[in-house]
Amino acid sequence: MPMLPSSFTSLYRLFLRTSSASVLHQSLAVRNIRSLWRPIFSDAAHVIEKLQAKPCEREQELLRNWLRNWETQMDRTLSLLYASATSRGLPHKLTRNLSQLYYAEYDRMTSRRYPVWNAQLPKNAREYQIPVPDTTQKALNKEEKARQAQYLEDRAWNALSFAVKMAESRDKLSLGRVVVKGKLWQT
Repeated sequence: MPMLPSSFTSLYRLFLRTSSASVLHQSLAVRNIRSLWRPIFSDAAHVIEKLQAKPCEREQELLRNWLRNWETQMDRTLSLLYASATSRGLPHKLTRNLSQLYYAEYDRMTSRRYPVWNAQLPKNAREYQIPVPDTTQKALNKEEKARQAQYLEDRAWNALSFAVKMAESRDKLSLGRVVVKGKLWQT
């Protein structure tokens, strides 16, 4: 495995220190902020590894351009985090809210329950049967309410993600990305 350049690792260490200071070293907020930007750094590390593998000339130029744009975004993101660490104004409120949004989205994603296969049960066990839908009016109303709530939640997250993408494009910075890894809760 090729080594990442020292400029990249130094930038990542600087980001870790700045992100911690930006949320006043509160452990949960630090973990959330770091988790929010970790996929961004991971993508950059993959691009650097591709560049070190000596691709064709055209791909090499595309990767270098992507890396230059990424470095510009990270410079501006570090400026935002530094401003958040030194003042309690809008940048600090933004990083605090990003941390809370990450926590809420992570909690929402991990609270979903998925069925799990149990090897001890026979193939025709009741747990594997498709349930007959409840067609009573009460059940239908409950299902419709749940569908409307999900629709509203999806619309809210879509609007928020659109606003984040516009802010990132206008100011050429990165506000992170939510990626849920690990096992999800099971029934």
